[in-house]
Amino acid sequence: MTIPISAPRWLTPVTAAFAGSLLLSLVARLGSTINRDGMLYINTAQAFLDGGFTAAKEVFAWPFLSIGIAIVSKLTGLGLENAGYLLNALFMAGACALMVACTARRAPALAWWACLTVLALPGFNEYRNELLREFGCWFFVMLACWLALRWEEQPRWPGALAIQLAVVAAALFRPEAVALFPALLAWQLFAAPRGQRARNLAMVGTLPLIGCAVVVLLFISGKLGTDNRIAADLGRISTARFDAKADVLASGLIEYARGQARTILLFGSLALIPVKLIQKFGIFLLPLAGFLFAGDLRAAARRHAFFVWGIAAHLCVLAIFVIDLQFLAGRYVGLILLLATPFVAAGLQLGSQRFRHAKAIIIVLSLLLAAGNVISTGAGKAHHVEAGRWLANSGTDVAKVYIDSGRTAYHAGWAKAPIAARNNRAEIERAAASRRYEFFVLEISRKDPPWESWLRDTGLQVVQRFEIPNGDAVVVAIPREKEGRQ
Repeated sequence: MTIPISAPRWLTPVTAAFAGSLLLSLVARLGSTINRDGMLYINTAQAFLDGGFTAAKEVFAWPFLSIGIAIVSKLTGLGLENAGYLLNALFMAGACALMVACTARRAPALAWWACLTVLALPGFNEYRNELLREFGCWFFVMLACWLALRWEEQPRWPGALAIQLAVVAAALFRPEAVALFPALLAWQLFAAPRGQRARNLAMVGTLPLIGCAVVVLLFISGKLGTDNRIAADLGRISTARFDAKADVLASGLIEYARGQARTILLFGSLALIPVKLIQKFGIFLLPLAGFLFAGDLRAAARRHAFFVWGIAAHLCVLAIFVIDLQFLAGRYVGLILLLATPFVAAGLQLGSQRFRHAKAIIIVLSLLLAAGNVISTGAGKAHHVEAGRWLANSGTDVAKVYIDSGRTAYHAGWAKAPIAARNNRAEIERAAASRRYEFFVLEISRKDPPWESWLRDTGLQVVQRFEIPNGDAVVVAIPREKEGRQ
């Protein structure tokens, strides 16, 4: 794939990926409202500014993204929310550019196809309107990959240390990024020249193995603490927890299937991974499958061996996660999509070579997909913003408001307001009967059972209603005896 000869000399696949990614992030940000996780990170950043690391850790146990947001806000003068989106946009642009640079280093002919892929992959790009820790993790993982490919050409201790520091930095955003360490070891175990293998393994493995041994010893001895994030993640590797879930599942099965509860739970949980990958690859599953079946897979696997091992390591992480929780968010497979870029790019190249006019069709479809990933035509969450502004201007005492909408509280600037569980009708009825609250701010989903008559029976009267076209709403209600005074 080439670009017109009149294109400026600075327009390389790497710079195009960086600039294109920034543009996509800007488009995604326009008109969007912050996601629920993002609100937590912003509140944590404010806590860091107010009280330092200890205060931030009390709000969220892994506060490193929030600390970065706070620092960017201080340096630029931007508000915390805009600083967070700027930081994430730079992380995404850097991850895209580094992925293209890694691909070009081993397969220069795939550079532009890789650029097109990283900017259009649905499961990697559709989260640009959200504030997430994944972006920082992806950037530092890709930095580690780029450093590793350079280091392999001239293996030296400083380069090996830089790789390890990049992985540690990635783990400050998502702790499971440390799975890249065993991927590094496996890569060099099979790829390094025989006479250099021991030295290479020592360079990339000594410090991680020491760190891993220390963490495991602390975990076994119970000195990590029960509220420690690392201890919580290690605790997922537990046969006792799995057996307890299998016993619960068995109680709901017919008698003849109860003895197979563990097998059903295990393989049913693992099935979530391929299902989610198929969903998030989207139409790019076609070029990937085409390359896997018709391309030179063996040569590509040797050329991009580190990415293959990285994918395998992250699949193991996802397996542990889904077996423990039977849940998998789409963004959790984003790193696999990113690491698979060279193989998708090879599939796009193969398709463009084998089918007439395919190149133009692929480029146009990819550009349309890239735009579609970031342009939203949905209703968004404007009702939370409007309700939050109303609350902020109401002069209401926070202590006298029952609120079960965390998003609304965020947009009202009520970071420290206690948020009740959403749609807990029994609790709302008790709160209304207690006469403690003057206002009830309730988040209503279109999927909830009918609520108007129930609210009246509870003794509450709606005075404000903020609704979007799909039926979701935030309502403000007061005890009915106060209605005459409003």
